Amino acid sequence: MFAGSRIIDRQIDLAIAAGCETIACLVDGIGREVTEAQQRAEQAGARFVAMQRARPLSGIVGAADELLVMGAGILPADDAVLRLITRPVVLAFPAEDAVPRGYERLDLEFAWAGVMLAPGSAVERLSELPEDADVISALLRIALQSGVKIYPVEKRLLEEGMWHLNPTPEALAEREDRWIHTHADPAPFTAPGLAVAERIGARFAKDSLGGRGVRIPAVAAGLAGIGALTLAVLGFPVAALGLGALMATLGAAGETVERIGKAGQFGSTRSVLAKTIDWMTDPILAILIALASPEDTEWLRLFVPAVLFGLLRLGERFRHDTWHETYRDRVVLALALVPFAFLGVLQPAVAALALIVLITLFLAPDTGA
Repeated sequence: MFAGSRIIDRQIDLAIAAGCETIACLVDGIGREVTEAQQRAEQAGARFVAMQRARPLSGIVGAADELLVMGAGILPADDAVLRLITRPVVLAFPAEDAVPRGYERLDLEFAWAGVMLAPGSAVERLSELPEDADVISALLRIALQSGVKIYPVEKRLLEEGMWHLNPTPEALAEREDRWIHTHADPAPFTAPGLAVAERIGARFAKDSLGGRGVRIPAVAAGLAGIGALTLAVLGFPVAALGLGALMATLGAAGETVERIGKAGQFGSTRSVLAKTIDWMTDPILAILIALASPEDTEWLRLFVPAVLFGLLRLGERFRHDTWHETYRDRVVLALALVPFAFLGVLQPAVAALALIVLITLFLAPDTGA
């Protein structure tokens, strides 16, 4: 497992990102793992074929096609592969560095990196080989004999643990840490509440990817929102805003967990739960503010917070400097309103915040757009 998915799943993601329309997988038998791999490919719009022998390949791959080949247990650097396979090529590492790690030697200088793009015509020659031949090795040799060039891959990818063959759990854990850090992309501390929440999500992702626990923060955010509305209706505005801040924290953490879990999957979209939490956070906070405001203010109870959140949304959309994330930070906003709710001056405080946000929008640097 790597970042919540098996290596074969990551290979499928890479193949689809490279434009493959059909995934042919050599297997020993059809089981649950193969079925799950098929579902992953088909959900991304690719055809999936599991085969125990290579002969069916001739009916799938035409001479005009190209064949992206990945060896078993290969977990390459996706960006490097997509950059290098623009034409038929055999990717290789220096033999002295790669062979001790288990990579197949090509010649005295190079070892196969486990990935190649071969012309479809190479498949036709597989029929000349015995049934028990190693299909991947055979395709590799056929490609080289047909003139496909060897292309050296930067050996630092091996040295820095960014390209693996049958990696150990320790090597995968180290690479997964870097993966999570890269795809978490937490907010800067100009949005302190969001920054903390997203870092919590990144830490939670490390322990939950690939399991059912990935939905816990988002579900908890929804429950916190319901609890906040209940407390507001019962007349406890301070506690309600506190739960509102918790809802915003858990929502941001859940969004981060989902973003990390779906990173690298072609065509992946946000879950309905994540979208719902995102859409409902502002309305719920606006309702909490309205219910905590004096009844005699009538329609202003909802109008003032609606103006505040509308201006914050405008800030998210139109300001693209280091303060962009500040407009998204509902955690700090909800916490900042708690003392004003306690003092009974929440509505004037919200109006003042709306004015401050409006002023900052006019002070935003002109990007020329």
